Amino acid sequence: MKKILIFLLLFALACFSSARRNATARDADSGSRRTPVVIAIEKASPAVANISTERIITQRHVDPYFGSRSEVFDQFFNEFFGQSQKQMIERPLGSGVIIDEDGYIVTNEHVVSRASKIKVRLSDGKDFEATMISSDPFSDLAVLKINSSTPFPYVKMGTSKDLMIGETVVALGNPFGLENSVTTGVLSAKNRTITFNNEYGDIKYDGLIQTDALINPGNSGGPLINIDGELIGINAAIVNQAQGIGFAIPVDKVRQTLVKLFNFRELNKVWFGVQVEEQDDSSRGIKVSSVEQGSPAYKANVKVGDYITKIDSKEIFDILDFEKYILKKNVDDKLSFNINRGGREMKIVVTLEKAPLPPIEKLALEKLGLYVQNLTPQIAKQLNLGWLKSGVLISDVQKNSPAAEVGMEAGYVLVYVGQYRINGIDELSALLKIMRKGDIWEVGLVWSDKYGEHQGYARIKVR
Repeated sequence: MKKILIFLLLFALACFSSARRNATARDADSGSRRTPVVIAIEKASPAVANISTERIITQRHVDPYFGSRSEVFDQFFNEFFGQSQKQMIERPLGSGVIIDEDGYIVTNEHVVSRASKIKVRLSDGKDFEATMISSDPFSDLAVLKINSSTPFPYVKMGTSKDLMIGETVVALGNPFGLENSVTTGVLSAKNRTITFNNEYGDIKYDGLIQTDALINPGNSGGPLINIDGELIGINAAIVNQAQGIGFAIPVDKVRQTLVKLFNFRELNKVWFGVQVEEQDDSSRGIKVSSVEQGSPAYKANVKVGDYITKIDSKEIFDILDFEKYILKKNVDDKLSFNINRGGREMKIVVTLEKAPLPPIEKLALEKLGLYVQNLTPQIAKQLNLGWLKSGVLISDVQKNSPAAEVGMEAGYVLVYVGQYRINGIDELSALLKIMRKGDIWEVGLVWSDKYGEHQGYARIKVR
């Protein structure tokens, strides 16, 4: 009996030892398989967004609800409203990448152009409806926003200054709708210039990163990362006739464009009143290069040469941090700024104000009751008026004003005043200056809604 017990004990020990050796071997094998590429993908993949959009394309038709039209105005619209289009809904797929914990997503502008609805799915399967913050068709970049009560995973921005030919790169995205796909390769070349044709004409990309990591339809807008899991580019284009040639917009160029796309004065109409510049040493914050007379910053005694290091509890390392933080604020919000002035730390509280209207826009408000701005290509696309190359956008209408009395609404575009074609605010300004109280002017407008694209003609009395 004793011999049997000893035998069983030895057998158990042998089994345990064998199991430990197998587990150690598996761990060692797993460790050798968990390469730097795997680690980089683990860092970045939770922040990759699968983007689907809906676009409504409707029949174009004339809607003369404002009464009779002039021959000049009719001729203008005959060029664009002669052909009808069948109403349909497209659901194109693309990719994007979350760049901070607040849920801001960068993607290609062509992925979301003219979208009536934008949906985002993350790698954990969670779905969100995204809103468009702003876009720039010339750089082919757009910013979206999704919301959650918890912080989002995001990809840290790297730099494209020190990119090395031959270094390992990874492209992430959703090619052909296949979610969470990964391709690897090397950085093949820098500073490429390529022109591609799309439905709105030619888009010229310059300074592109070239890679042999496969970039397929649906990868557009997704991140290109380095071996450290840092964002070094936004996947933008492929060469259909070639294998293994893809292109990405370098991250430094992306960052420059984002500063414009996050412009809080343009987007949120709030006024702080300083110009800032970045320093080589980002730990010093950003430097105030000018202060507007009479602005909130001027009233709070912010001075040229000050370094802004924090806003409230948020550390500020670059202009993008600065723009993003203030974009979330509203008129009358109080912000606490940590300032370094000549080596001395101090705190300054600034109360944001409504951004003042430029003289031209002030004149449009006083005489017609219109809030106006230049129509940009990206705004035209968002309004489903991508064919319209120029005009003046009506961003809002003052109550009980001449414009309100004749039925003008936000989202309409001024294209004619009198017999004059209006391409921008400067041309409108010239006419506003000669308008006198009691004058009646004919105006031509274009707008789009769920029923299609329309044109109208109104007579407005100057006040």
